[in-house]
Amino acid sequence: MADEGAASNVAETFSADYVAQLKAELESKTQAEAALKSKFASYETKQRAQLAEMQPVVQEWIKEGLESGPEFKADMESMVGFGDSLSNASNIDSAMPLARMISCHSAKIKRERQEFSVSSQASEQLGKANKELDELKADRDSKASRIAELEGLVAERTGTAEKLQAELAKAGLVKEKFDFSNATSREAAPVSSSGGAGMSSPKPAAPFMDPLLSFVQKTGPAFSGRIGQSATGHHLLGASGAGEVGIEAAIRMA
Repeated sequence: MADEGAASNVAETFSADYVAQLKAELESKTQAEAALKSKFASYETKQRAQLAEMQPVVQEWIKEGLESGPEFKADMESMVGFGDSLSNASNIDSAMPLARMISCHSAKIKRERQEFSVSSQASEQLGKANKELDELKADRDSKASRIAELEGLVAERTGTAEKLQAELAKAGLVKEKFDFSNATSREAAPVSSSGGAGMSSPKPAAPFMDPLLSFVQKTGPAFSGRIGQSATGHHLLGASGAGEVGIEAAIRMA
């Protein structure tokens, strides 16, 4: 009886301590598990939020890939399901690397396309600028050629005018010499319409007078318009001439 009571006390004492210890360990593990679950839930929430953000990009990339290789559509068809269920993927750790790689590659392609578009626009603008520059150069060369042609004509006509002036000067018909290389010497003086001080209107040119008629008119009113007889033996104008001695008769008999 004494041995049974001792064994019962030992069993009861061991059981109470053991139970208390188990309870303490269980509580500690429960708390650690709860903390771990909380951390994992927070991590999973963040990961799924990132997957949901990348899902449209992944779906667009998959769709473009299928359109680029229609002959391999059967091999890539499973990627459509991956993209559609990306935010609800059962294994986040395996879905995240692939989704991130697709997102980075898609962003790179879009950036290169945008840079190419900007480069194409710049190239087009440069082409237009070069075309306008060529047109301006052609217009400039055309005008320069025309100016050179006109300068040649001016030089030719200036030389001709100088030669004519020299000939007239030799004949004593001109006294004032002009420098035809000066533009003002080749231009007519402007006519003033206001009649201001120091400006006078040019006088009208005198009518042309035949030199022979002028000489005849200078002989005075006594001149009768008839040719007088000379002291020579000319058959018309000499002293022995007969018949009419008028100018008309002389012209008819000349």
